[in-house]
Amino acid sequence: MILQALNEHYYRLLDDKESKIAPPGYSIADISFVIVLSQAGEFLDLFSVEKEEFVPEHKKRSGVNPAPYFLCDKILYSLGVGKDKSEGKKRFEQYRDYNLKLLQQIECVEAKAVSSFLKAWNPDSWDSNAIIMRYQEEFNKPKNFNTVYKIDGQLGYVHQNSEIASAWMNELAKKEDEELVTGQCLVTGKIENIARTHNVAIKGAGGQPAGTALVSFQIESFRSYGKTQSYNAPVSKKVAFAYGTALNYLIASDTNRVRLADTTMVFWADKKGGKAEETVLAWCLDPVVAETGEESEKRRIDPGAARHAKAVLERVKSGLPVGDTEFNPDTRCYLLGLAPNAARLSVRFWQVSSFGDLLEKIAHHYNDMDIAGIERHGGTVSPWRTLKAIAVQEDAKNIPPLLGGQLLKTILSGQMYPQPIYNAVIMRCRTGGEHGGVNTIRAAVIKAFLARKYRIQKQTEKEAMITVSLNEKNTNNAYLLGRLFSLLEKAQKDALGGNINSTIRERYFGAASATPGAVFPLLLRLSRHHISKSEYGNLSERKIQEVMNGLDAFPAHLNIEEQGLFILGYYHQNQANYVKNENNE
Repeated sequence: MILQALNEHYYRLLDDKESKIAPPGYSIADISFVIVLSQAGEFLDLFSVEKEEFVPEHKKRSGVNPAPYFLCDKILYSLGVGKDKSEGKKRFEQYRDYNLKLLQQIECVEAKAVSSFLKAWNPDSWDSNAIIMRYQEEFNKPKNFNTVYKIDGQLGYVHQNSEIASAWMNELAKKEDEELVTGQCLVTGKIENIARTHNVAIKGAGGQPAGTALVSFQIESFRSYGKTQSYNAPVSKKVAFAYGTALNYLIASDTNRVRLADTTMVFWADKKGGKAEETVLAWCLDPVVAETGEESEKRRIDPGAARHAKAVLERVKSGLPVGDTEFNPDTRCYLLGLAPNAARLSVRFWQVSSFGDLLEKIAHHYNDMDIAGIERHGGTVSPWRTLKAIAVQEDAKNIPPLLGGQLLKTILSGQMYPQPIYNAVIMRCRTGGEHGGVNTIRAAVIKAFLARKYRIQKQTEKEAMITVSLNEKNTNNAYLLGRLFSLLEKAQKDALGGNINSTIRERYFGAASATPGAVFPLLLRLSRHHISKSEYGNLSERKIQEVMNGLDAFPAHLNIEEQGLFILGYYHQNQANYVKNENNE
């Protein structure tokens, strides 16, 4: 199903001129330098460019002796430029012999010029060439510098010449005949030439820089009936190229891809011209909060399209119809979650849904995450920012593996949030330090987890108690204990003001949220001293007593669910403590 959907999408993209998808036999490569030749094959110039270009197919290469490419390759191959001269000479000779073999059949000026250049070029002398040495500092950077050829005074690059392009396609057809293995393609159902390996490397989803494979058979235990490599799952060469090219396009796209920790999710519409729906979904999963500057990653979506996407999401959150002239909620959408696994890609999840259903699920997620104070983060916190908030030291590198894919899957399916996320946020709230403690996003995660859990388990009364802001009607013991801790901390701050090095939050919060019976009697004794010194003593004492009246007892232990309610009560009361209203005045 995955390969079939990608194969169909490739041909939709091929019909769309704006997509710039590589046609069969070609790849999109990043070009760094253009080698300028005279019609006689003399080396005239080398100039730097930074652009993507269709070039003769770059198949995935590996091993100790990787094969060269046709008319576009690393500068190590095309000129022998590299730190190791012996390595450069070896690669250039491979490249020269391969290209001369193909070019000698072609009579055009461009082919003859490149042939003459390759025959005359000495890879040992590149470091004495003034033209090349202008870029010496560039070559020290860890980057693949791909090169193409251009004939002085002519438009376009050499590989774009019609005769050369025709010869290249004939060469590909000849190779197919040499490797001819026919069979029924699992994707199309037709009898076609079967690919021994799927040579379009998938780049940009993690793993090796040269690219990874989505489908591969290497270890002998994976084989059956004497079939080797990808003959175990017969897919035609056309389909192997099409799905790989489409997947690379989606991963590179700004509006068809979302990254979350080690997971890369791509999505696409099952129709031609579905860019509007794809853009809305992309923004909803990774909103840019311009007002706060919190989402500092570069804008991936045009501001006008972002405003439209935000309006669509707000309509969904309000329960209003979402369809308009640009967005069709009934359009089918494919979602594919990928993560690196050695030299291969692991499929984390695969989902087929409609854009309307997906937006409803996302709206439910943001409604579940809604909590007092979230407006300071723009009102909408992206899944990426959510995971970052619960990572150790709030460092994205410390986000536990698998959590990104699990969170995306639960958001898009409406299932219960992953328990490891809840456990991680409880731990972060209980620890102190610069990146520890209770903050808005962590409290929002706890609220969302508990609200969804109670909803799915049909515990209606408990769900009703999980509110956006302080709920004085919530009589849950753990929630009241959290509120009480907040009030005791407030009394301490009021009494000592700026002459305080650390509050009871730094010293007792972790213990109070897990073993309140051992901590609260001590905190209440300390509070008498704080209340007596504070100008707001009477108000603090009254509020503390109101909460105490609702408590049954100080339990010896709180389980993990109750610890979340404790933190939620603490956060809600903290927010209420500093809300200016007529009573406080």
